[in-house]
Amino acid sequence: MIFYNNQLMSTREEATLFMVSNPISFSNYDDHEAGIYIQLHELVERAIAEGEDPVMLIEEYLETVYVSGHTIEEIVAFLFENDKMIQALWSLQQNWENIDETLPEDSLMYGGIDKQEAIQLYSEITLRSYLSTLSNQAT
Repeated sequence: MIFYNNQLMSTREEATLFMVSNPISFSNYDDHEAGIYIQLHELVERAIAEGEDPVMLIEEYLETVYVSGHTIEEIVAFLFENDKMIQALWSLQQNWENIDETLPEDSLMYGGIDKQEAIQLYSEITLRSYLSTLSNQAT
């Protein structure tokens, strides 16, 4: 199941950064953050399998010098410590704190993208598109 909640992800960019595959809906920020970490791990692993260089992509899109190891775990940990990722996750945490649980999960009151568009977007996310979206987040 793709976890998408338009109260938490009101824009296409937020959906790109925060949508994850999970067997059940998340009920709190910490579980959602862990899901994002797993998603990044899978994106890095897929990029490597497709011949991409995740370190080069990180340096290119996030305009930073990569100063960590070369295992998938080290690459993902570096991403999670990047200022843009920290800011994006802080924004998601704020959205979790302000979520209105009395509204249906698929409520359109808060905008967002429809379910079909979310599914299509999720299927198109790569490490490259993820980093591109992350790099364009306001700082």
